[in-house]
Amino acid sequence: MSVPVWCADLAADFWAKAGSPPPFPRDLKPVIPSAVPVSVIELPGVSVAKVRAWFDRQDIAVPVEEPDRPLRACLVAWLGEGFAFIDATDEPDEQAFSVAHELAHFLRDYLHPRETVTRRLGAAAIEVLDGRRPPTPEERFQAVLRHAPIGPFAHLMRRDETGRPLSAAEREAEFAADRLAFELLAPASALGELGDRDALERRLVREFGLPAEPAARYAALLVPEKRTAGSHVSRFFVT
Repeated sequence: MSVPVWCADLAADFWAKAGSPPPFPRDLKPVIPSAVPVSVIELPGVSVAKVRAWFDRQDIAVPVEEPDRPLRACLVAWLGEGFAFIDATDEPDEQAFSVAHELAHFLRDYLHPRETVTRRLGAAAIEVLDGRRPPTPEERFQAVLRHAPIGPFAHLMRRDETGRPLSAAEREAEFAADRLAFELLAPASALGELGDRDALERRLVREFGLPAEPAARYAALLVPEKRTAGSHVSRFFVT
């Protein structure tokens, strides 16, 4: 399966800024600061309330307005900075994947749109992205004309009672963050011959350090089941 162009481009741009990728299994925490303004914060159990309390202790006025609930990890992006919260009680492989997933959110959902708006509309438009002022009529017109969405960044944290993202856009963002995280930790170019799905899944865990559940999702994405007569193809969901 080929890598989506947007995914390959974002991964390549990240490594161009970060320098040579580390060996497998990759730990992205040491290389992130040299590439993007993202801080990784480890908390003993992540929840909306704990994230809100962390910002309160730092005296940073970030609006975290979601109802309290447990989180596996969380990204908050504000005024050009990213804060990736991960669970310090998770196993190392889970922490590494959480870091990659939240970094992917920052690169795709925050930094790339921000750079696109700046490039197409000028540096002054950052004030609109940061919520410091509303866009002028000219900026609104140019944003539509140049296909550059403009407005404050919306955190993609909403979930229903089962933990699934509420909207199609949020589900797409979660799928895309996983896809970019896979490419950062286990790039398709390094996998060689994919072979059997079960064998690939084991390789992803053993050689590339992916946790078992993400490894199963990635293997299913790379080696989809073949349709046979009278069979049904299972769909791939990210929860």
